Amino acid sequence: MLTLLLKLVTGVLILLSVNTSVLARVVEYDLDINYQAVNFTGETVQAMTVGGTLPGPTIEATVGDTLRVTFTNYMKVRSSIHWHGILLPHDQDGVPFLNTTPIDPGTSFTFEFPITHHGTYWYHSHTGLQEQRGVYGALVFHPEDQERVEADQDLVVVLSDWTNEKPKRVMHSLKKSDDYYAYKKGNVQSWLKVVQHGPEAIANRLSSAWTRMGPMDISDVGYDAFLANGQHQHEFTKVARGDRVRLRVINAAASSYFYLTYGGGDMTIVAADGVDVEPIRVDKQRIAVAETFDLIVTIPDEGAFELRASSQDGTGFASVLLGEGKRVAAALLEPPNPFLTDHSMHGVVTHTNHMEHMEHMEHMEHMEHMEHMEHMEHKMMSPHSMPNGENMIEYERLRAIKPTAYPSDTPPREIFLALTGDMERYAWSFNDRVLSEESQIPIRRGETVRFILQNNTMMHHPIHLHGHFFRVLNNQGDYSPLKHTVNVPPMESVTIEFLANEDKDWMFHCHNLYHMKSGMGRIISYEESSIATPDLLRPLFADRGWFYFSDIGLQSNFTYGELRAENTRNAWSIEYDWDYVSAYEAELSYERYISRFLQYYVGAELAKDEREDGNVGLLGINYLLPLFIEADLRIDSQGHSRLGLGSGLQLTDRTAFDWEINTDSEYRMILSYELSKRVLFTLNHDDEYDWGAGIELRF
Repeated sequence: MLTLLLKLVTGVLILLSVNTSVLARVVEYDLDINYQAVNFTGETVQAMTVGGTLPGPTIEATVGDTLRVTFTNYMKVRSSIHWHGILLPHDQDGVPFLNTTPIDPGTSFTFEFPITHHGTYWYHSHTGLQEQRGVYGALVFHPEDQERVEADQDLVVVLSDWTNEKPKRVMHSLKKSDDYYAYKKGNVQSWLKVVQHGPEAIANRLSSAWTRMGPMDISDVGYDAFLANGQHQHEFTKVARGDRVRLRVINAAASSYFYLTYGGGDMTIVAADGVDVEPIRVDKQRIAVAETFDLIVTIPDEGAFELRASSQDGTGFASVLLGEGKRVAAALLEPPNPFLTDHSMHGVVTHTNHMEHMEHMEHMEHMEHMEHMEHMEHKMMSPHSMPNGENMIEYERLRAIKPTAYPSDTPPREIFLALTGDMERYAWSFNDRVLSEESQIPIRRGETVRFILQNNTMMHHPIHLHGHFFRVLNNQGDYSPLKHTVNVPPMESVTIEFLANEDKDWMFHCHNLYHMKSGMGRIISYEESSIATPDLLRPLFADRGWFYFSDIGLQSNFTYGELRAENTRNAWSIEYDWDYVSAYEAELSYERYISRFLQYYVGAELAKDEREDGNVGLLGINYLLPLFIEADLRIDSQGHSRLGLGSGLQLTDRTAFDWEINTDSEYRMILSYELSKRVLFTLNHDDEYDWGAGIELRF
């Protein structure tokens, strides 16, 4: 008996001495990545899903747990999963080739890592453009004891944007024309609209054109739907009057920012990017791509209270309803005016009478989505100007709950990064260099690294760092907030800093999916342990991909066209004219882009017409002058030089005027009317072919 007792005591002591990490709970998920048909707009389209849903299932765990998730890829292409905002071992981060093995078709990959911090995060594919197609979902990591700010309900809201087009086609369209989706969004910035907006708009346009800065485009893509938890309108019915609700809002959109408003009053921000902050009351909140916010809202009365996520460009919204009964709509946001003042800001329309607002929204529910938006535009009150410090909602007002400053024994190493881009060719970069041209930023373990991010473009950029939290240096001093994604507004600067306490290599990039894939990224490489080599990094260089375009003009007096292949820095082009009989000109060229303003080319011209007959070699440069006038200076193999000028004007939403002239007394004018993005009706006048009319086909 004594022996048995001793064995029992010994066993208990051994059990108590076992490391707690061995006893930690293992939380397991087994999820499939596969194709699935969806229909958000009346058109059935093939999506990519995780666990059979869009978004994928919410993955939950508690600090101290070990998370083990197996993904099986049933698609015909490779996939991957990145754990956005999570501190974890390098080989679990999920960037294919750089960190983690890609998940090949028909194979599985198991991620396993400890949960060391709580908060709201998300997971998504880091392969191709799969994130746009549905490979994403929410992560909720709970604290070991309780939330700092408690609530009666804890709900997840995953916001996203949806296009029926294949994402590769979207990228092709953006490369084809920087304003390809402007008409679809109702945002063509024509000269007619400029004039209609008066002297200030005219002065703004002329000023920006003189500095060769194009009209501000708030967003790139014309989306077919905006979704909350995979629906136009998602309903949480199991909330009651008086409940305090924590809304874990995740912007999983590929390229859309949202403004959040709530029909039940103010919202209180209690966490940003998963990290607790001092509570801030707001009546609206902008959420950038890839950011997360924990919001506390109250259900003030009986009814269904709307949380509305309005796209920043004003083209649509998604809704979440909290509760049951009479709908209480959120405040309506006035679409931004791209012609006047600060284009990064929304006006807000408030309603003083809740009943009037509810009746208005009930009427809206019977309308189709686009009719709904058009009706709202007419019902808007006069613009309500926002305070100049609206960006303060994200930076100046966010305050950490405890000091975040790093040790001051060594000064931070500052690295300046200009956020740059060329909208004409849709190439996005840091310091005018895309990822394939300058891939790594070397750092040393133990140092504090400070990035000064200067946005030199007219678009917002959500900048994300993998595997680290960084301090956003606002006016909160030692209490500067910790984030993993930060918005850098147009023509503004944001400074962030982080402690280099990891190893190997981590992605740093713009989280606008199309910006990232066209080159706006870097790899943070620890000098002592980096494994990044040219061969390893090559699969990450999506900006090296080639895009192919063609324009064919079938006119009554002649035919013209261009066949073109281009990537970030290089282009091959064939241009031709033909009078349908015997006269023709054809030019073959290789072009090299030096900057968004300058390129050179070499090639050959083949001609047979009344002015010239023969073949010559060509060497030339193109330079973009103020007012977007393109200058072309060339010399041929016979020593003849020529200067040409040309430009284009968007007269109305569908009408454009293009002209070109050169010192050989050659000229051409084309007035076009856009029947669709691929078919245009044209009138032309050419020095050689005289007047004519026809169509132009664009592919």
